[in-house]
Amino acid sequence: MAVSFRQSYSFLAGYFAAFSHFFVLLAFVSNARCLPALSYPTSIELADLHYWKRDNLVVVTSEDGTNTTVIDPSTNQVIPQGPATDGGGVNFSVTAIIWLAFVFAVGAPLALAGIRLRRVTTGASIGLALTVCVWAAFVNSVSAEGLSDLLLTVIPLGAFGIGFLIGVLSLGRMAGILCLGVLGGLSIGIRIVLLRPGLLIQTYAANWFILAAFVVIGLGIILYRQRFGLVSSCAAVGSFLVALGIDLIIRKQSGMAAGLRFLFDRNSSHFLAVVHAGYHPPVVTQVLLGASLGVIPILAFAQHKIFPAPFRPMSTVSDSASVAEEAVALKDEKEADTRTATPAKESLLSSRFSNS
Repeated sequence: MAVSFRQSYSFLAGYFAAFSHFFVLLAFVSNARCLPALSYPTSIELADLHYWKRDNLVVVTSEDGTNTTVIDPSTNQVIPQGPATDGGGVNFSVTAIIWLAFVFAVGAPLALAGIRLRRVTTGASIGLALTVCVWAAFVNSVSAEGLSDLLLTVIPLGAFGIGFLIGVLSLGRMAGILCLGVLGGLSIGIRIVLLRPGLLIQTYAANWFILAAFVVIGLGIILYRQRFGLVSSCAAVGSFLVALGIDLIIRKQSGMAAGLRFLFDRNSSHFLAVVHAGYHPPVVTQVLLGASLGVIPILAFAQHKIFPAPFRPMSTVSDSASVAEEAVALKDEKEADTRTATPAKESLLSSRFSNS
């Protein structure tokens, strides 16, 4: 198992490093162009269109600059605008502290001992997946009046609790492993996309193709070599959450939190607060994003060495097996247990009848 892990680690780690370094390099080359072309428009109103997926909205500002209005040109209707805090709170408000405690409470154990925690890890994986989906669904569908930050915090965290309970049970184990692979790839892709002001690529949808590619890679590694995928995904998700927590302390809602809102929130009622304002990561946020990517192979290898026990301790199936191989082996184990249990019952019955 150790030899197999080293082979998989050396090949896939090199592939990940080359793939990630390419995007990191692209992130810091601000004047990169695929073909000679005209410069992008300098006005905010035109530049905003690169990041909008629904309508070519028009921003109208009064002469004195005190009133800004968003208009849908297809209907000539004014689109009401809201604050778009998206549940993150302000500075160190109650909701901000709740999210801060949450990312450290979930991220630190995954980064340091995710392969050892087993059921806790699968529970956290399903919980985090539900949290992201529920949060994104709400922030993209609320009206201009919106919901309170406390409600937008309690609902996603409630979804995390439900997902965690499912993942702790045996029936949620496989779903938790697959979710961990998806989240691992997604967390790497998000950090690469957020490295550059205004996201990595000017065209908004292209950034999601990058995220999709990393999700497929993360899921594929989990399916191909489970242990390598587990330790890598635990390190990736854990380091992302810890970096987010550190950034929340240093930059509060203007660092990674602003980038996540810019990436996920495309609510028309949040156009001014999110898209029009843009995403401008401070240097400390970019450093944290890069550093958190760099520690992933270190944390993954450390977990592999410190916790050599398999992820499923009561099984004879090796973690080096793929998910499909594990499913077949577990099925054979259950059939073997059934065959051994049946003769025991028959012998017990025969002994009772012979005594009578």
